[in-house]
Amino acid sequence: MLRRRRPPVERVDPDAFVVRLEDTERAVLASLLDDLDRLLDEAGDPEREVTPVVTRLFPPAFTDHEGRDAERDEEYQRLMREELIVSRRAAIAESRSWLTGEQGERRISESELTSMMRSLNSLRLVLGSILGIEDDLGSELADEAATDSPDHQLYAWTGWLLEWTVTALSAGG
Repeated sequence: MLRRRRPPVERVDPDAFVVRLEDTERAVLASLLDDLDRLLDEAGDPEREVTPVVTRLFPPAFTDHEGRDAERDEEYQRLMREELIVSRRAAIAESRSWLTGEQGERRISESELTSMMRSLNSLRLVLGSILGIEDDLGSELADEAATDSPDHQLYAWTGWLLEWTVTALSAGG
């Protein structure tokens, strides 16, 4: 008989969730978070040039870069980049703290799941940049063109996990 896998993330109490990831899934996610953390660390180093795959993690506040908004956006980036890096790295650290703990089902708080959601979203932005995905149409084209690539598989898997995470957070408690 075929057994259906239980949802990977679901709400079990008003402020409690269960995350069900196989050991290999936890290891992959932990590794991806380590890579993301290193990218963010590099992005915070003023001596290093920012890797293009992380630029989507620092969206422009002003988009008229041909006109007067270029200076305003440069100032915004100067003021906010460090805060964005610190915030994203804190979400990664909180996710890593329970990911590397006990195996099997894991009961976590809403705060911990929100950190996981933020980290998954950041991962998808970086993976999307690697795949050249800039919008939903680009995602559909990438789905058709590169379904066998490991990066695309990670993009799809993190999207699936992000969808379950958002669904669980949205469910009434």
